[in-house]
Amino acid sequence: MQRTLVDAIRNTKRFVEWTGTNRIGSLTASIILLTVILPISSYSVGVPLSRSIHFSSPVLYQGSPTQTSPYITTFPISQNSSDFVPFVLYPASNKTVWVVTIKQGNIINNVIQPPRAQIVKYTIGVGPKPVVSLVNAIPSDIVYDQTLNRVWFLENDSLAYYNQNAPPGNLTVELTFPKGSPQFMTIDPTGRIWLTLLGTNQIAEYDPSTREPPNLYNAPAPNASLQGITTAPDGTIWFAETAAKRLGHLTPCRSTSCTITDYGPPSGVEITFPIQLAIDRNGTVWFTDHGSNQFGSFNPSTLEWKVFPIGYCSASFADCAVGLPNAISLDSSGLIWFSEHYAGRVARYDPSDGTLIEYTVPAVTPPYIWWASPGPGNLVWFVAFGLGEIGYVNASLPVPISISATNSIELEQGGSKNVPASVQKPAGDSVYLSVSANGNDAPVGLSPLLYGSPEQGQIGPSDTAVSTAFRLSAAWNLGLGQRYAALTAYNSNVAINVFVHVNVSQGKTSYFSTGLATTILIGSVALYWRHTPKDRKTGRLRKNRVSATLVQSR
Repeated sequence: MQRTLVDAIRNTKRFVEWTGTNRIGSLTASIILLTVILPISSYSVGVPLSRSIHFSSPVLYQGSPTQTSPYITTFPISQNSSDFVPFVLYPASNKTVWVVTIKQGNIINNVIQPPRAQIVKYTIGVGPKPVVSLVNAIPSDIVYDQTLNRVWFLENDSLAYYNQNAPPGNLTVELTFPKGSPQFMTIDPTGRIWLTLLGTNQIAEYDPSTREPPNLYNAPAPNASLQGITTAPDGTIWFAETAAKRLGHLTPCRSTSCTITDYGPPSGVEITFPIQLAIDRNGTVWFTDHGSNQFGSFNPSTLEWKVFPIGYCSASFADCAVGLPNAISLDSSGLIWFSEHYAGRVARYDPSDGTLIEYTVPAVTPPYIWWASPGPGNLVWFVAFGLGEIGYVNASLPVPISISATNSIELEQGGSKNVPASVQKPAGDSVYLSVSANGNDAPVGLSPLLYGSPEQGQIGPSDTAVSTAFRLSAAWNLGLGQRYAALTAYNSNVAINVFVHVNVSQGKTSYFSTGLATTILIGSVALYWRHTPKDRKTGRLRKNRVSATLVQSR
């Protein structure tokens, strides 16, 4: 299959994300590449795949599982950086997960070899089993269809699937969008597949039961760089208009005249790179902001937006503090799970009590938790392509650390305030405290304008319940309005966070400045008056002296 420019762009984008080693390089490149939009010309249905499939798949590395923390178990997929590494996955059962593994092309005799990918069935106790190999393709999404028993994935400009009942290597390209560059997909309750088309700025609707040509809907925002897409409980479709910094909404109607609109945050709520989203039972849209250290929510009924910072990250590798939340999903209990790409953590947010728990994937180098997805058995699966591993968080295990605090404060620009808090933990374990705030108020690379520190940085092994405080401060130039700060209690395995709602009001900067300026003026005139030269004969002030009228500052 001939590679298009869009294919090259997407492969480069994935390569940059895969090999990202600095704070802004991969993100900046992703934004640039995602904004390249190419026109659509046609589509075709049921096109057989040629030249990008190999029926003989190499055997992946089969190592023993490792319980790297009380909550996390990992499974090695690759042994070294030249092997296939996991990229995205989809849990099929409590023991089986479908994985896309990728291998970037090496340079041989000054020639760049094409990238390769595999569709892998990983079963606990059995290990990885590659069933399909691809050349010149890096599938960006994979979904297991329980009803049709198909493994759907996106291959360059095509929607393809692997049939589990067929021999290994069997692959059907169901639908092709020339220059469409599909990015992500979702299956609605009726079995229809919805896709975001980056190249043509469209949403595609396809029904595999009829195999009729797909319906295509133009995104509300031009050059939106469409990314994540999901189905709401009411059957409507939500999607991320990443470059436009908006969330799109489509009401299915099985025609090209469906209602489609989008929503953007109000002034005072800053989002940078919304990339993935999930809808809870109440219809609230939850999203990750891959351009910052935050995730957020949008309530379509009230039009209320909220953004929350991720918790403080203490790992030794440099990218830890960058965060970059990415994949986001809901589990069967309504809890929000998302991956923290650079921070190397899998996060769980509970909307009922506002608690954020972040599970650390132990590593001495960045694990790069690009993807995570809740599955059966209360296991939340993830990929750590920086380590060549997949793994899961056992969400059934309780976390014996808790933190509570005053949930709302008023804070003036230039002011500080203590926030009372309490921490509970088991004896014998040390817990550390810190503060995380949203950095979107400050220019890139500079410290946040809302910041803070704990009254005590560590709670020792002998303490089990401690009353403490965190001091939050606002810079003079912090914008007015509402925002959140995270108070974090953490150890080497987890970080537990509660959020403090901070309402920033105008400080006394203007009065201070006026008073200071008036004082300087009074002092200057007084000095001038005192040292104005006098006539030696008369003892009077010379003519042409300066007079001034002073206005007392209030």
